[in-house]
Amino acid sequence: MVKDVLVIGCGPSGMAQVNALAGVDEVNVRCFEMNDEIGGLWTWTDKVGDCHGSMYRYHQTNGLNEFLEFENYSFLEHFGHLITSYPPRAVMLDYLKGWTRKMGGDRFVTLNRKVTSVVYDDETSKFTVVSHDTKTDARHLDYFDNVVVCNGHFSVPNWVPPFKGMSDYKGMVIHAHSFRDAQDFQGMDVMLVGNGYSGEDIAMQCVKFGAKSATITYRSQPAHAESGFLDWPITERKLPTHFDAASGEFKFAEGQGLKPDAVIYCTGYKHTFPFLSEPLQLRTPNRLVPNTLWKGIVHPDNTKLYFVGMPDQYYTFTMFFAQAIFVKGCLEGKVAFPSKAEMLSDTAAWQVKEDEAHASGEHAQHHQLQLAHTNDACSLVGYKMRDDGDLLCQWQDDRHRNILKYRDCTAPSKVDGTVSLVYNVPWTQMFTDDKVSYLAWCKSQTQELVKVGTITLPQLAAPRAG
Repeated sequence: MVKDVLVIGCGPSGMAQVNALAGVDEVNVRCFEMNDEIGGLWTWTDKVGDCHGSMYRYHQTNGLNEFLEFENYSFLEHFGHLITSYPPRAVMLDYLKGWTRKMGGDRFVTLNRKVTSVVYDDETSKFTVVSHDTKTDARHLDYFDNVVVCNGHFSVPNWVPPFKGMSDYKGMVIHAHSFRDAQDFQGMDVMLVGNGYSGEDIAMQCVKFGAKSATITYRSQPAHAESGFLDWPITERKLPTHFDAASGEFKFAEGQGLKPDAVIYCTGYKHTFPFLSEPLQLRTPNRLVPNTLWKGIVHPDNTKLYFVGMPDQYYTFTMFFAQAIFVKGCLEGKVAFPSKAEMLSDTAAWQVKEDEAHASGEHAQHHQLQLAHTNDACSLVGYKMRDDGDLLCQWQDDRHRNILKYRDCTAPSKVDGTVSLVYNVPWTQMFTDDKVSYLAWCKSQTQELVKVGTITLPQLAAPRAG
């Protein structure tokens, strides 16, 4: 019997799922995407506040793209030439769209369709799904045998409690979710709350595009105590204790007060699923092994409901596809689901391993755990996710060696062995995110390197970019 399957969202995880199901005869797959293009987090909009996107202008990947490269679709196949290891956002979006065209998943996507309600009916054994056209507000009602949730978890800000006295602060206060253009902060002193990857990157973006200074505040310890940010006016300080209205300063336990023109909260995001009925809800913090989900994917109360892309992420694109292959195996009847108690026990055991990895303080243990957890699921359907541990370690080493120059580093492709290009200007001096000029340079540079015999390409495929 053919199963009607809905994929909710067509960002990288939704793309992975619809691509994995595109050629399965036993599945009639549809994908509802609320925006007017696929790509999710990798698309850009100038909208702020109550919107799905959290991407900002001039963003270049902050992780080696070599551990984003799909086994069945190399960068060389897509672009027809080499690229750098940290390309502009629009270049990665182009690659994702090309992969989805090749796999055929784009044929099953309905754009501008926002899912507003998903309810499971025990009598019919189907999900009742209500959705709305975001252009016309037309209401649609559909029934599905299975649902795969792929709406991501980088859209709803995780606001932390305000500092004492914060109501007296008169400067700009936003969450990273609404940060769109670093040029908006030219000439400002900026304070960032949180020193994770977004806090670090937004601080560098602001200073790069003309902010007077950036102060990254942290809860436990600085991220760059040893290497620092060299001669850039970026510092790390323990979180302020309060805001003092009389002086107009944020006060710290140690050192002078701070008078920022703007405060940007880089405090992460919430896993939120407002369209799911209560019995189908998932409640979890952002962690490598999400709460309750069996193998990080299957809802323990309803094994016809799956979640792809929910773990905290070292692996991303390749993990999404591995999870999607597992879901495909479930739909094909390859997976025998244990009892709910056994599922929860299995998840709890993996969370103990995650806690041990955190306690070790070893970066490598985190991504090794994610690889093992993902492949534990994949082993049930005869698939294995690629081990990119060496690339993840290189990325972390490059960052710690020089946080301002790590995006100028190169790495070999795990798919075809080619080594990425070094761009003609360093990241610190690259003030454009124009895809066309970037790709034109990459093509010209590749042709020149081939011409003089510096490199030999395994196959110069016809370009698919567009």
